[in-house]
Amino acid sequence: MVSELAALKAQMAMLMSSNTELAPSVSSIWVVYDASKISVWCSKTDCPLLGREVTYDVVKEEEGDDGELESIIKTGLSEEESNSGDYDARVMRLSSPKIKHHDLGVIASFTSKKKATTFIEDYFRMNRATLSGKDAPEIGLSEIVITA
Repeated sequence: MVSELAALKAQMAMLMSSNTELAPSVSSIWVVYDASKISVWCSKTDCPLLGREVTYDVVKEEEGDDGELESIIKTGLSEEESNSGDYDARVMRLSSPKIKHHDLGVIASFTSKKKATTFIEDYFRMNRATLSGKDAPEIGLSEIVITA
């Protein structure tokens, strides 16, 4: 996490050096983040945290009119469909991840604390119905000081 924060600081320093209007006026940025939405790495290919879709490819060997074996391949079947038939081989296919969070859980960033706190207030006001209960996000606010 420290290396990711250092990379973010380096990106901001590069941005500020390339934009002459921004550099003198901004000495830090305020980052709004959700600690529960930090990117995860899963060792298993079917990790539920990534929201991958699972499909199956199946193969059935049949004898043709000439006596040769022919392979009939069906792709994109659900688990139920792949289990229901008499297939010779079954291969699970996983899609790319459907859920992607920022590496540090960043939701937004601002050049002033006032703008960041206004965003947080508006965020909670707009999402009031979904942010109640035990699954409420842990919204945090951090200042990142830019030094060049």
